[in-house]
Amino acid sequence: MGKMLLKRKRGFTLIELLVVIAIIAILIALLLPAVQQAREAARRSQCKNNLKQIGLALHNYHDNFRTFPPGDVRRTYGSGVQSWTTSMLGWIPRILPFLDQAPLYNQINWELESGVSAAPNNALRREKLPVVRCPSDSSRQPSSTYGPTNYMACRGTGASSTANISGSIFAQNSRVKIRDIEDGTSNTLMISETFASAPFCDDQPSGGVCPASCLTKAPYTGGAQQGYSWFYAQIYESHYFGTVYNPNNKGMPDCGAGSSTTAALLAARSKHTGGVHVLLADGAVRFASDNIDNQTWRDLGAPADGNVLGEW
Repeated sequence: MGKMLLKRKRGFTLIELLVVIAIIAILIALLLPAVQQAREAARRSQCKNNLKQIGLALHNYHDNFRTFPPGDVRRTYGSGVQSWTTSMLGWIPRILPFLDQAPLYNQINWELESGVSAAPNNALRREKLPVVRCPSDSSRQPSSTYGPTNYMACRGTGASSTANISGSIFAQNSRVKIRDIEDGTSNTLMISETFASAPFCDDQPSGGVCPASCLTKAPYTGGAQQGYSWFYAQIYESHYFGTVYNPNNKGMPDCGAGSSTTAALLAARSKHTGGVHVLLADGAVRFASDNIDNQTWRDLGAPADGNVLGEW
């Protein structure tokens, strides 16, 4: 009987296992930035598409009503202690039928007193609409009782919700037509981004300029921060941005006055690297760099300042 040789199966040594694990870790480290970049590119593309849908909705609104929607509406009923104002709903609720949200639109009570959270508005204000959220900032929720938005109406260089056409297409009780945009629709901003709950200083601007105390005061972090509600617009800083400061400016904090101001200088902001998406009045969506010339940025925010721009 021949000698039977038994061969022992050899496994991995500890050193070999450690080498394999190290190689896998290196590969993951190399691939992770590429995966993250691909995901952010997809999110940026979706954000751009959201603005395109909003642009189409605004133009469809204009086709139907021969005007762009107002930034917000204030109407006073009665007089003295019996007076009250309507609920100050913003521009986004007015374009809901053109964003495939007609059932939601049809439930809104437009005549409720400002700040009253009666049915059905109390429930509707909590709705979360993907079309008004940037996917790069989708997790932020400034207030649990409001559905937030990342898209703000342009207020130009004005620091008031009631400024005239030279400062904004979207002002309080405005009825701006395309023909009113004297600088041309391709030279005028309508909408840009913020990130929900972007902080700002709680000092009032003076003469359109933020006071020096803004540099030292803690940012306001109350419920009515930028983008806290797509539904209500009674708080100025919640639904407007301005073009006084460049996108994502870091040199000067935004200025506001807590939850009751009608004057603020609030920059466009985004979670995208290098700038913000902007929707022009002609419906085009562009990416505005953080380093855009400041005068150009200001001119883009003013639809009737007489400054017609070229390339930017």
